[in-house]
Amino acid sequence: MESASTLDTGRGTKILLQISGWIILFLIWWAISLSGMIKTTVLPSPIDVFASFKDLILKKHLLDNTLFSVTENVLGYIMAVVLAVPLGFLLGMIPGFREMFSKQIDSVRFLPIPAATGIFTGLFGMGIWLKVNFLAFGIFIYILPVVVIRIMEVEETYKQTIWTMGANKWQQLKMVYFPSVLSRLSDDIRVLVAISWTYIVVAEMLNNTGGLGGLIHIVRQETRYDMLYAIFIVFIVIAFIQDKLLLWLDKKVLFKFKYV
Repeated sequence: MESASTLDTGRGTKILLQISGWIILFLIWWAISLSGMIKTTVLPSPIDVFASFKDLILKKHLLDNTLFSVTENVLGYIMAVVLAVPLGFLLGMIPGFREMFSKQIDSVRFLPIPAATGIFTGLFGMGIWLKVNFLAFGIFIYILPVVVIRIMEVEETYKQTIWTMGANKWQQLKMVYFPSVLSRLSDDIRVLVAISWTYIVVAEMLNNTGGLGGLIHIVRQETRYDMLYAIFIVFIVIAFIQDKLLLWLDKKVLFKFKYV
């Protein structure tokens, strides 16, 4: 009973400290805006920023634009994972393929993705699929080499176990490679949350057909920096929720064995 009480106290203290940290940051922000060190047109006060949410929701369709961007994000993730995982296993499990294409795959990661927007515009037009495919490509070129790396890590870690089992290829995939690679890959996918939203904003600012990136373009033209900071807060909240949701799925649904 005593250990449980101690655990609860520690958790409560941690939450309190986290909340206190946010309060301190907002107070510093407020103090800077009041001091005049930075023009309020560039750094509006937090009160003005939070007050701007009313106009963002009622006049700028914040909720609809947020839903539009979240939809793009989910579709981009699904498309990238569906393509990258099977191809990664093909490259990782067949040594000949790995040797032929490993250098090309590694080099693709260094592409400046925003510079490729013109190519995607020519391929997919200016609608939602431009944005979804652009995001999917940005995630794909990161995940694909990671899948191959995770397979190589399994071979190094479980080589003796696989040999001792005497299992055929399908049994090796099912019992060793799939659970090990995919459970590690889930952590890599969570890391991409912040990067994926960067790609979405870049794509949405190309042509304002909806989404938070298009909304950013509008409020920048209107020099409504209070709204701009409010949208930044929306991004932080969405990314936080997305990260926690992926972690919950990882712990409670997909890979419970990682946390035993």
